[in-house]
Amino acid sequence: MATLVGAVASVGVGAPALAQPGSASARGVVVDLSADVLGVAVISADAVIGSATAPPGGGTDTSTLIAISLPGALGVSASGTVEEVTATRSPGVSSALSRVSGLNLNVLGIDVVDTAEATASVSCPFDGAQSADTTLVDLELFGQAVTLVANGPSVDASAAVTVPGLLGAALNASLTRTETTTAAGAAAAAVRASLTLSGSVLGQPVVIPVGTVVVAEAICERPDAPQPPTAASITPDEGPQSGGQTVTITGTGFVPGDTTVTFDGTPATNVVVAPGGTSLTAVTPPGAVGPATVVVTTPGGSAPPLNYTYLADGSDAVITDLTPTTGPTSGGTTVTITGTGFTGATGVTFDGVPGTNFTLNPAGTAITVVTPPNTAGPAVVELVFPAGETTAPTFTYIAPTITSVVPDQGPSTGGTTVTITGTGLTGATGVNFGDTPGTNLVVDPSGTSLTVVTPPGTPGTVDVTVLIPGANATAPDSYTYLAAPPTAGAISPDEGPQSGGQTVTITGTGFVPGDTTVTFDGTPATNVVVAPGGTSLTAVTPPGAVGPATVVVTTPGGSAPPLNYTYLADGSDAVITDLTPTTGPTSGGTTVTITGTGFTGATGVTFDGVPGTNFTLNPAGTAITVVTPPNTAGPAVVELVFPAGETTAPTFTYIAAPPTVGTINPGQGPTTGGTTVTVGGSGFVPGQTTVTICGQTIPADEVNVAADGRSLTFRTPACRAGDTTVVVTTPGGSSDPVTFRYVGQVLPVTGNAIGTPLTAGAMLVIIGGFLMLLHRRRSVA
Repeated sequence: MATLVGAVASVGVGAPALAQPGSASARGVVVDLSADVLGVAVISADAVIGSATAPPGGGTDTSTLIAISLPGALGVSASGTVEEVTATRSPGVSSALSRVSGLNLNVLGIDVVDTAEATASVSCPFDGAQSADTTLVDLELFGQAVTLVANGPSVDASAAVTVPGLLGAALNASLTRTETTTAAGAAAAAVRASLTLSGSVLGQPVVIPVGTVVVAEAICERPDAPQPPTAASITPDEGPQSGGQTVTITGTGFVPGDTTVTFDGTPATNVVVAPGGTSLTAVTPPGAVGPATVVVTTPGGSAPPLNYTYLADGSDAVITDLTPTTGPTSGGTTVTITGTGFTGATGVTFDGVPGTNFTLNPAGTAITVVTPPNTAGPAVVELVFPAGETTAPTFTYIAPTITSVVPDQGPSTGGTTVTITGTGLTGATGVNFGDTPGTNLVVDPSGTSLTVVTPPGTPGTVDVTVLIPGANATAPDSYTYLAAPPTAGAISPDEGPQSGGQTVTITGTGFVPGDTTVTFDGTPATNVVVAPGGTSLTAVTPPGAVGPATVVVTTPGGSAPPLNYTYLADGSDAVITDLTPTTGPTSGGTTVTITGTGFTGATGVTFDGVPGTNFTLNPAGTAITVVTPPNTAGPAVVELVFPAGETTAPTFTYIAAPPTVGTINPGQGPTTGGTTVTVGGSGFVPGQTTVTICGQTIPADEVNVAADGRSLTFRTPACRAGDTTVVVTTPGGSSDPVTFRYVGQVLPVTGNAIGTPLTAGAMLVIIGGFLMLLHRRRSVA
């Protein structure tokens, strides 16, 4: 008895579950395959590759370019691309589309289904018939090209396969193509493949269901009866009477492709409903100025109206005249514009600048406006409406002119009242003389003249410019500044050397940079530099005669009252012909006579910078006598001193004299030395004086010389008994010698030690081991 050994796997192949009424869905490839033999699975694959379901609230769901694959499948593989799956739901229609390309389905190593392209599409409108369509390109079953007719008979075929446990195994396929419509919906499937396995198991023939593969499936349902739309707002809610404005209306139930919008019954254009049907855009038609009713209509009915206001834009304005057509650049011209359709106008612009004092008559046929300032030349005139502009005839601005400037000259200090005549001067805001503004401007209402007070200026001609909004009027070189005489307040310093070359500063007013001179007793100064503002200058003095000089500052405007300056003698004209004597002792005291010319004003004579004494100058200024001060030996620079300088005379040479010795005290001392001796005389030089005694020289640092050079002290060295000479030496030479006596050791004697009475001044001394009686003698004076 045969036993069933193959488990049968089945798959539902009826129509897939539909979405909510009015919805749609699409699937690219649906694989639902499974089978086992003797309890062993040989086929297993379950996948939906690419799907879309219309959103419940309306709109579109789309997926594209999905690669076909079956990861984890057993005995089944697939490749290709789901190009697109789309499902749309709206109040007026629902639709779906599925398109697959390059599909290859392989089961148990056998190519079962191949197709270059498969599509399925459905449409379910509320009004009209539902539709379902499919396409197939290059369909093959088990490698053989086949033709599959929509809703026609199936195409069946088998192919031998190897399945463990199933003898004589064959894979059987049955292909169908469906396009079905009903009053309520539509469905389409490009390919539906039902697969079975057949053969024998344990000697018994068996047929094992494997399942179904669907390629390109689309389903839709007819929408519910449409409801009237709602309209909540319109933005913007006002616009030009000529239309052409894009508005946005929000609400619900707007139907793409089947919604209209009217403005007071006139249809809008370019109505575009957004996905979901909750907003739309439309372009307004022309309308009458004022409020308008806006109605949105779909197959379900019309929404309650919205309010919109048409604004005047000048599109129906007709301009017949503009007068006058010209006026000054300063503005202020009253212009009248006539025509029709001006109602609603709010202003007039001239080259974009609003005019003033705008008025509109009730009939909308006449406008008056005052021109604003503008540049010279034609200006575009436009009537301004709330929602647009209308161009009027051109208005031409005329530049102002200057015909005269009276008076045409005045002082550089300013303050002259000038009258300027011309045209178009109304609205003048100022007058410049060169770059400097005048003051006290008064403009005649006729615009043909004005008065102004000149500011200070630099001597010379300047442009006169009347500043007027829109365009200035300029008269080149029409006013001349006349220079005013300068004033001179002070000169510092007010004295200096007769040779000149001294920089002085003069303060005052009216000095002209580059055109000011300064003279000293008629002789021009050099390097005259005027400071900014003309209130001070510097100059370098020329040479002048010793004594007072008159200083005059002169500009193109005249000369200032003179200032006083004193030239001081500086010896520059002194000529020295002789100096005698030319030598004298370093101790000074030599009377020197200097002769020559130009000594007048000399105040002294210096020798190496040390003033001489007893200075005298003869009245003729030709001879000076002076007593030399002490100085070191050698040549000394002699200079005649003047109040403002010095003049060098011939050199005077100091000659050093040998010292003299007058006294020496004491005149004797012991042979052991150490006696402090004071020498009186003259010509001793501190730090440069030595003493020679007993053939020995006491160095200068051991000789103490008094500051006046008239005495010195030193300590005697040891020497044999007897008379010796003392000589004092300085850089001037050596003194004549004086005598100093060295005496032997004195014995203390009491009483008549030698049996002979001692006379006063007598003493006993030991000389050479002999006892001798000596009587004291006076030292040499």
